[in-house]
Amino acid sequence: MPGVESAGRTPVRGGWADMLWGTTALLVLLAGFTTVVEGVDWFVSTALVCVLVATATIVLRQLGARRVVAPIALIVEVVVLSWVFVPATLVVLIPTPATLTGFSDLIEQAGPIIAQEQAPVAASASIVLVLAAAFGALVVLLDLLIQQRQGVVVLGALLLAIYITPSLITGTSPSGVLFVMAAALWLIMLRRRTAVVRTSVGEPRRAARQVPALVLGVGGLVAALIFPAVSPNVSSVAASWGNPPPQVFGPGINPIVELGTNLRRNTPVPVMTLTTTLDEPPYLKVATLPNFTGRTWRPAENFNDGRFEEMAVRDGISADRAATQISVSKLRSDLLPVPYPTVDIGGLEGSYQVERTGLTVKLRGSDITGQTYTTESIDVQPTAEQLRGANPRVTPDLRRYTELEDAPPIIFDMATQVTEDATNNYDRAVALQNYFRSGEFDYSETAPVAEDYDGNGLTVIAEFLQRKAGYCVHFSSAMAVMARSLGIPARVAVGYAPGGLTGEFDGGRRVYEVMSDDLHAWTELYFDGVGWVRFDPTPGIGQGTAFSEPASDTPDSTLPESGVEDAQPQEQQQNPRSEDGALAPGQSEESTSTAPRSAVAVALALLAIVLLPGLARVLRRSWRLRQAEPDRVWREIEDTARDFGVLTSVADTPRGLARRLSVRPGIDSVALDRLLDLVERRRYSPATVSGDEAAGDARVVIDSLQEGAPRLERWRAALLPRSLGPRSAVAAPAPTPNPAT
Repeated sequence: MPGVESAGRTPVRGGWADMLWGTTALLVLLAGFTTVVEGVDWFVSTALVCVLVATATIVLRQLGARRVVAPIALIVEVVVLSWVFVPATLVVLIPTPATLTGFSDLIEQAGPIIAQEQAPVAASASIVLVLAAAFGALVVLLDLLIQQRQGVVVLGALLLAIYITPSLITGTSPSGVLFVMAAALWLIMLRRRTAVVRTSVGEPRRAARQVPALVLGVGGLVAALIFPAVSPNVSSVAASWGNPPPQVFGPGINPIVELGTNLRRNTPVPVMTLTTTLDEPPYLKVATLPNFTGRTWRPAENFNDGRFEEMAVRDGISADRAATQISVSKLRSDLLPVPYPTVDIGGLEGSYQVERTGLTVKLRGSDITGQTYTTESIDVQPTAEQLRGANPRVTPDLRRYTELEDAPPIIFDMATQVTEDATNNYDRAVALQNYFRSGEFDYSETAPVAEDYDGNGLTVIAEFLQRKAGYCVHFSSAMAVMARSLGIPARVAVGYAPGGLTGEFDGGRRVYEVMSDDLHAWTELYFDGVGWVRFDPTPGIGQGTAFSEPASDTPDSTLPESGVEDAQPQEQQQNPRSEDGALAPGQSEESTSTAPRSAVAVALALLAIVLLPGLARVLRRSWRLRQAEPDRVWREIEDTARDFGVLTSVADTPRGLARRLSVRPGIDSVALDRLLDLVERRRYSPATVSGDEAAGDARVVIDSLQEGAPRLERWRAALLPRSLGPRSAVAAPAPTPNPAT
């Protein structure tokens, strides 16, 4: 019969099994992105979104709603992503314009991370959103491809592109095992698509189709095995994507903005060595940031009205000259690391200029790689009492260092709370420093990115004071802003924390080595008659500032009673980053986790997707049988037959369908015959027919049909009822007689 495929099977196209294999292949390749994003939280969230979208497409296809599969699947994806990432913008699970704004903000935050940071990046909400949205859309594309005759071939190219994407970002290919697994799944789909079934033409047609399938299968398997080994080196492509800029601090770049990116960017490498006449290795400053806009700290030329920063140390304060020799090996920058305050430089090749604010040094026309130079600096060592006695008056030229507008209340409130027992600016400064180094805060380079509060503006600082996890940018910015809120002139310095001993000596002096991850930011506060004094609030990095007390006051220690060393737990004295850059145990306890919310969203959505079709079917059956109208009752019999895989058509007659139902295992033929008689009498004679009898017989027929069906078929009929989809316009074939009867 035309249009009826009763002579055999057709090639498999777009079945649920193909969707299952294809989605599994996508998830296998998703595992390759572990070289791009840290942790596993992002994988769980993305995988759950993929599973949900795939389930939605399978259900819609099984229900026969072919034309609306892609739009509805995309709507499902948007709703789930909204609930996971911007739940506050939903109104009863319905996205609003604020949802689009939230997505836009997150994607905007992801842009700089993708463009600037070295993989693997922290699994921030913005990055997870991009991955989950992209792979969810890929699942929809997968569904569309497997409906096309040559779609599986195109899918192979798509899977290959997904496999090499992490290579383009990181320069390192994912495991070849992932490629082989994805290729094997693709071959299963290809074999199903090219499998040919019995036709009336005979064996020649079967052979003609099996040969290309065999060639494609063998060729694909060979390619899967050799591709990872012979694939080209993509490091040259990756060099300009996600890797550091040519310079650590490039021209015109705000150093504090680049500092966090550079800290997270590279595996630590030595950048310079130094020897010094000081008792301890000095902090080396490259930039001074006095100008606070409320959103960030910025360098400022001529911040002192064109005058060089004064070094007016009053009488009685210890100030000695110190020499430091620095040899730069791997530091591409035109900003020279120097101790503060440096008053002379020798041995430097090329010309340089000294910034009037902060006395930092900039090389003209070249970078400092390979330079060896000697600095002469002033080592100012006031006592704690001398700092306590400094005049707290803020002169007109220092007022700009106390400017602070529209600060969130938490900044001033926390500053006053921390310093409530202090009676002078020095004790207030030490109290602020000790507050951050006391162990209450965690050092984390990734938590601010993951929690989306990275930066150094006022709103970021307010969030940092609540989250209590960050890195040097957050600690130094917070202390400087809190000091300004108390009327203490403050600014931020950027450079390198003191290096570590190498065990070597040069000219009788110990050699210290500074690593790339010693990049650092600290706070400088001004004291009259002393100048700018360094305070380092970052826990576990460098040393906190605490000057000597009179011997009569603290005979057993040179530190004040609330000194930094006493306030810190022993483990905080060490760098909180492990060798592989991961956080030490117990840090960043409030790390962002989209996985739990994703799991809940997907579980609820899957439950709804699975149960809603069956629920709709139960409600429609109940309504029809309650109506007790023979025609409606018979339509229910037709739909139930379709649910159990019995071929039906809009051209069916009741007797034709009854004939096909009568051969089903377990069918109650007596109730079926009575119901058929009632329906035919209702349609073809004016006799009155009892609707209650029709409904009663229909229930018996439906129950017997269910009891006679295999368990899997019963589940299929209950959860994915075929009757919710459109019916065929082609007449169904006659039932095949049972040879046993």
